[in-house]
Amino acid sequence: MTVIERFAFACPPGHGEWNDIDLSLLDPTDPDERRMLIEAERPELRQAIADDVQELHEGGRVISPTLHITMHEIVANQLWSDDPPEVWATAQRLSAAGYDRHEVLHMLSSVVAGDACRALSGEDHDLDRVRAELAALPATWESQRDEIPLERSRNRAERRAEERRLRHR
Repeated sequence: MTVIERFAFACPPGHGEWNDIDLSLLDPTDPDERRMLIEAERPELRQAIADDVQELHEGGRVISPTLHITMHEIVANQLWSDDPPEVWATAQRLSAAGYDRHEVLHMLSSVVAGDACRALSGEDHDLDRVRAELAALPATWESQRDEIPLERSRNRAERRAEERRLRHR
């Protein structure tokens, strides 16, 4: 896939208006404007951040709006800079396996989060470990499905197969 496809996956061009800003005029090559585009994808989280809400309940889980957006931004920046390149290779592999973009971003974020937690506990950044964790996706992500409601845990291919099965009953 091309650099343009990688950029579009990292931060799709904006459409419409958000906070009186024409999203199509934002430049995703500018990190500040890229963050705005990321926030615009999840306006409910941006509003929670603006309202200083520390946690939201979503799909039976508690999330931090600020951390959620920040993790998306970190992964988008990794994809944008192609550093490490295995992030983009993993995103392509997971997308080809039927996972939607948002779920792929969450899987990639899980690797970033683990790396950040280790750094906070004093461990050095270990690129080989990060590469191994990326290679282990989606299996490591799938193992968490017991904690995620079934409706949100199935990948796109599984959801479509279930929809076809129900239509042909």
